[in-house]
Amino acid sequence: MSQATIPGLLPQKDGSFAIYVEVPEGACPKAADLKALANMMDELGCRVHLTTAQKFLILDLNDETGKRAMELISGTGLNAKKAMDLSQPRVCVGRPYCRLALQETFPFAEELMDKTAREPIARKIKVAVAGCPASCSWANMVDVGFVGVKSGFQVLIGGHGGARPAIGEKMGMITNSKEAVKLVRRIAKFFRENVKKKSRLEKVIKKIGVEEFKKEVGL
Repeated sequence: MSQATIPGLLPQKDGSFAIYVEVPEGACPKAADLKALANMMDELGCRVHLTTAQKFLILDLNDETGKRAMELISGTGLNAKKAMDLSQPRVCVGRPYCRLALQETFPFAEELMDKTAREPIARKIKVAVAGCPASCSWANMVDVGFVGVKSGFQVLIGGHGGARPAIGEKMGMITNSKEAVKLVRRIAKFFRENVKKKSRLEKVIKKIGVEEFKKEVGL
């Protein structure tokens, strides 16, 4: 068995397999789905790690338990990430929960998840939404970040973590999630058409220049 025969089942360095389970808006799924996850741990003896990207990572799977885990997930409201696509945006709690927040984040992130999550990409684009410039969701250090300010959301492009982290560059403003959906789709299309294998958006922007990139994606 391999990743190619069972999409979503990822080989690990130690020879085991793992599965990424999306957690939209970074909020815990329904109680029934959490119980199903707990039952899976009991049945298969797997470990569940909460990643910094706000996903569940199911670890310590082998050939047999990996296949069984995918079957169990398919019978729930959970979704295993299977393709090279945008996946879920990382998000902080925003208004009305956080006293610092200037904008709501959950509805914004929900629309991005619903409308762009399955958008194909060449390799990797990370998206995040923050309710204020404190950027608890690290929206200032991802490929496409939306940071809440009083007048809407500031757009930051080209950030990333890693061994040589970079802060995204401020490239404009939007006022609502519908504008964000259109922008993310344009950026994903641009990325597919211009990125080289294992490159990141920051490198492409440096190559063609900020103003040319903004023109290409309509900023």
